[in-house]
Amino acid sequence: MLLKTILFDAGDILYNKPNRKSSVIKFLTERGYAAPVENDPIEKAKRRDAHAGKIETEHFFEWLMEHYGVTNLTDAADGIKLLKEQQSDVHFFEGVPETLHELKRLGFKLGIVTNTFNSRHEKNIWFESVGIDGIWDSYADSFELQITKPDPGIYLAALSPLNVSPENAAFVGHAQIEIDGAKAIGLTTIIFNPDPNCTKADYKIENFKDLLEITPITKSKI
Repeated sequence: MLLKTILFDAGDILYNKPNRKSSVIKFLTERGYAAPVENDPIEKAKRRDAHAGKIETEHFFEWLMEHYGVTNLTDAADGIKLLKEQQSDVHFFEGVPETLHELKRLGFKLGIVTNTFNSRHEKNIWFESVGIDGIWDSYADSFELQITKPDPGIYLAALSPLNVSPENAAFVGHAQIEIDGAKAIGLTTIIFNPDPNCTKADYKIENFKDLLEITPITKSKI
């Protein structure tokens, strides 16, 4: 197996939004509402619809406020404003820019496979802030494609413009269902910053820079 391409989830792999959850809880409780239900399956399903472009982002935020029980119009407007602000409160993990540039130097093609309702333009602004805006060879966006991981089509959409088969590519993710989706089509799978139930993949790394030490990557260095 010779790896030519590495695909990355974006959120919780390249960066996270560490203040989003706590900010929403603080907002709701200070206004007299209950904190959101942890791992709410209804919210997850609706968010997936938003990621797939089935509902507009603004409508999703409006629905979210209603789902949280926010009935006051002023509170709802303030809550939607907070949600929008938190979408851009992005913190990149240590070692991300340096590692990605080293992978490019070694000859790997790099791609994004993201479930998101943030536009490509927005993400590019975030990438530009750490100098990784110009390194991507492919970009598969759930909102644009109207399909979400683990649908095989979104991984293949990232590989198609590169003329690379799944057997010659790896996927770095944090969610088991998305890791499983990548594995199902033949991608080498790598876990980083995993969700609590994400434990099964070909490889696991503790730090982003450890990508450079994974056996199939070291063997594939050009």
